[in-house]
Amino acid sequence: MILYRLISWPYVRKHVLRSILTIAGIVIGVSVFFAMHAANQSVFNAFQDTVRRIAGATELQISAGEPGFDEGVLERVQSLPEVAVAAPVIEAVAGTRLSGQGNLLILGVDLTGDRSLRDYQLDSGDAAVIDDPLVFLAQPDSIMLTADYAHRNSLAINSTILLDTAEGAKPFVVRGILKSGGFTSAFGGNLAIMDIYAAQQVFGRGRRFDRIDVVLAKGVPLNDGEAKLRSMLGPGFDVQPPASRGQSFQSLLRIYYFILTFSSTFALVVGMFIIYSSFSIAVTQRRNEVGILRALGATRGQVAALFLGESAIGGLIGSAVGVLVGYGAAGVMARAIGTILQGVYGVTPGNAPVEPSISLIILTVAIGTFTSMLAAFLPAHKAAKGDPIQALQKGRAQTLSKGDSRSRAMAAAVLAALGFVLLSRTRSLTWFYTGYLCVLFAAVLLTPMLARYVAQGLRYVLKWLRPVEGALAADSLIVSAPRTAATVGALMLSLALVIGLAGTARSSYNNIMGWVTVALNSDFFVSSSPTLTGNNYRFPDSMTSELAAIDGIEDVYRMRVARIRYQGDTILLVVADMDKLATRSRPKTIAGNSDEMFRLASAGRGVIGSENLASLRGLKIGDQIELPTPNGALRLPLLGIVQEYSDQHGEVILDRALFQKFWNDDSVDHFRVFLKPGADPAIVRAAILQKFDGNRHIFVLSNREVRRYIGGLADQWFSITWVQISIAILVAILGIINSLTVTIADRRRELGVLQAVGGLRNQIRLTIWMEAAGIAVIGLVLGMALGAIHLHYVLEMTSRDFPGLRFDYIYPYGVAVLLLPIIVLAALLSAIGPAEAALRGSLVEALEYE
Repeated sequence: MILYRLISWPYVRKHVLRSILTIAGIVIGVSVFFAMHAANQSVFNAFQDTVRRIAGATELQISAGEPGFDEGVLERVQSLPEVAVAAPVIEAVAGTRLSGQGNLLILGVDLTGDRSLRDYQLDSGDAAVIDDPLVFLAQPDSIMLTADYAHRNSLAINSTILLDTAEGAKPFVVRGILKSGGFTSAFGGNLAIMDIYAAQQVFGRGRRFDRIDVVLAKGVPLNDGEAKLRSMLGPGFDVQPPASRGQSFQSLLRIYYFILTFSSTFALVVGMFIIYSSFSIAVTQRRNEVGILRALGATRGQVAALFLGESAIGGLIGSAVGVLVGYGAAGVMARAIGTILQGVYGVTPGNAPVEPSISLIILTVAIGTFTSMLAAFLPAHKAAKGDPIQALQKGRAQTLSKGDSRSRAMAAAVLAALGFVLLSRTRSLTWFYTGYLCVLFAAVLLTPMLARYVAQGLRYVLKWLRPVEGALAADSLIVSAPRTAATVGALMLSLALVIGLAGTARSSYNNIMGWVTVALNSDFFVSSSPTLTGNNYRFPDSMTSELAAIDGIEDVYRMRVARIRYQGDTILLVVADMDKLATRSRPKTIAGNSDEMFRLASAGRGVIGSENLASLRGLKIGDQIELPTPNGALRLPLLGIVQEYSDQHGEVILDRALFQKFWNDDSVDHFRVFLKPGADPAIVRAAILQKFDGNRHIFVLSNREVRRYIGGLADQWFSITWVQISIAILVAILGIINSLTVTIADRRRELGVLQAVGGLRNQIRLTIWMEAAGIAVIGLVLGMALGAIHLHYVLEMTSRDFPGLRFDYIYPYGVAVLLLPIIVLAALLSAIGPAEAALRGSLVEALEYE
């Protein structure tokens, strides 16, 4: 403790800014890590809480995927002696035309049985709505709102509210306002209750329910009741507790979690490099102190413990600040996840409170402290093993010995060979990631040697630009390659990650847009959703002939898309007029005879699967696909495999006639419309809207609008690229400032001699600027080279994590060209402070002999 008080604390006070930068490195990594996990934790808890509130006393929920099931299933469930209460539910999202208020989650319920599941307490109004549900049933335009929602929109009993329905916008009368609290607080109060039979009409459900909420008879164990219901209903139905819905929520956000995990890990790595660079500076600038300590009898262990102790203290402080910063950022991140939920469910679970667990806080602080100590280990080891005599000398530059260089090269060769073997010879994700890390470590070990080689080549360019200043800058880069290795390495990894992300984004964009050109090639899409993804409103089959009769339309075919359970997961069921899909929008065939597969599928003799479904499930042509339906299991052979990007879990394409037979459902999600040659698209669009104005909730989307929407989703990858570029710039600025500070400290005598023999201040300033630009260029060269390798393995990694997604290797030359001036400019700006500091130094002290 005495050493910390006498040696460490004075250094911290003298270099406050650098100490803050060191702690900032820890804060960056810790805050991103903490924010990601706290946001995920809070949103998931909020989602689970919402499910619990809406479920009320429900013990089990019965569903058959998004298509729903016939009303007759309810009687079968109610007939079981193990069931005390079975209440049907329709759950859907409706637009309200109220600006800034978002959508409403509508629960269609049968009040005669549902009151035993959920607590309906009226805030005001006619109590007969609840006491006698027939009052509510007799008026099909009735709706109950929560007190929060009614207050926000100045709605009262007998007020009217417009809802978007399958038949267009319809007014509904507020006949009950529910007290706040309990299940009415779900989804931030954006909740409404409607009679279930009215909801069937409003959302085009026909005579179907979405699910049944069940309370078991007294004394019946949950497992026994669940088994009994599964046995009676068959494989076409899911029977599970309400809390199980959280698993599907996590599955839908899998890619989002993957990106956040990647970013948080990257942030911790960036933090490690910043800490390493800062402690390297501390070791260099405190060589005299270390030499004196060693001369006075301090052991190597005591010297190493001094620096590791400083890193631990800095790690604790930085981790504590990082948790506080991450706590604030978690709220922003939670709202971002809420936006994803808005797209998936139409509504969000309200403002999810960020309430991180104690275990998460302890884990984050431990990781931050350990990361700080790990980053400081090499500088501490270097300080401990240094020769006291050399440490007391002034102006001694840091060099890399031939032995060190040879050892690094051998270790890098072994790691690279091991990495390439693991990356190319194994299908295990664990070993694949291990091999990937081996390759990255090999690149880091080779950084000092490669940086020296690049600096030697750069010497000719710098000397050509400015013979004196360029030669001095280049010589300094060559000699100080080990010292600048941390900065170059951090910059190299940052840029490699940017190249990998940008290349993946470009490849995915090109592939997805290529798929869109083939699969979504109709002139118009008539949908109930502005994005083609919503399926709350369904159209009747009768609309097909009405559309086809409109002048200028040559052909129409129907599409139905729904998520169903398959082998314990959720996949996408695509229902189409198979013969028209084959002739009008045939997807790219990956395996199988294209003509034959569509001919057999049109005859109902098999299904077609997506490439990612086949990859995930290990399926091949001829394998039996068993689809759960409300009328029993549907077993059909896999006829072919096609390229499809509609769902990350896979898709099965089924002929419409089979769907109608086994699901008893002839409704339509959207129509694909093809125009006659010469037809005016604007006139046809207007005719469609006029035809269904007032009796259908429709959007008529042109092919260009759909392509623009999907392209916008793909472009979100590039927004992540800009975040990574920003982090790369931060690494460049902090690293180059630190490296130049050490360079100036090591070259004080050299710079003093230059001034003494007549070197102009501008020449010295320019030398330092050129050295900074040289560091940036070295980092760029190595980063672009490593990025080319990194991109290959990122594409492979992505295809293994998300099977069936095809990515072509496309090096992002545009991003690489853009990075060059950005990083060099950041380097020049970073050099201003160190250059001026060098000019302000005492000439007498600089010229002192060793």
